Amino acid sequence: MNWLLLLGGGLALANLAPPAYKTYHNTRFGYRIDYPADFRPQPEAGNGDGRRFVSPDGQAVLSAYASYGDVLDGGLAENQKIARQGWQEKHATLVLDQRTRTGYVLSGQVKGRIFYEKTVFKSNTLTTFLWEYPATRKAAMDAVIRHTIQTLQPSVAGAD
Repeated sequence: MNWLLLLGGGLALANLAPPAYKTYHNTRFGYRIDYPADFRPQPEAGNGDGRRFVSPDGQAVLSAYASYGDVLDGGLAENQKIARQGWQEKHATLVLDQRTRTGYVLSGQVKGRIFYEKTVFKSNTLTTFLWEYPATRKAAMDAVIRHTIQTLQPSVAGAD
C-alpha cells in the first residue's frame, strides 16, 4: 500500500505522503464519496444502491450505500436505534453514538476491528458510509476517515 507501511509484529505506521483518492458516484441515488485510490471497487449492488471498496490486503473496507426513507416523526432516531442494535448484537463496544444536524454517527470496536458509520438524511434519502478496519491501523486510518467525511456529497435523488 502506498499509504501504509506494515512492520513485523503487525504494527502499522502512516507514510508521510497522504493517500491519493478516487471518487465513486452512485448513479441511482446521486451521492459521491472519495475512497483511497489503491482500494479495489467491488461490483455495485444488484439494486444499484452502492458498493464496497477493499484495501489491497483485504483488511480495510469502505461500504457506501443509500436508501429512500421518510425520517419524519422520529424516523431518523429509529434508524439510528436499529443501526446501534445491529452493532450491539455483534457485541461491539460503542465509543461514539451521536446525532448530527442531518443524521447520525456510530463508532466503536468489535473483535479487534474499528467501525465508523455515518448516515446523512437529505432529499428523502439516507446516505451511509461505513469504514471497518483493524484497530492496529487506527493512526493511519484517522486521516482517511476525515477525508471521507469531508468529501461525502449526500444523495440528491429525491430533490425537486
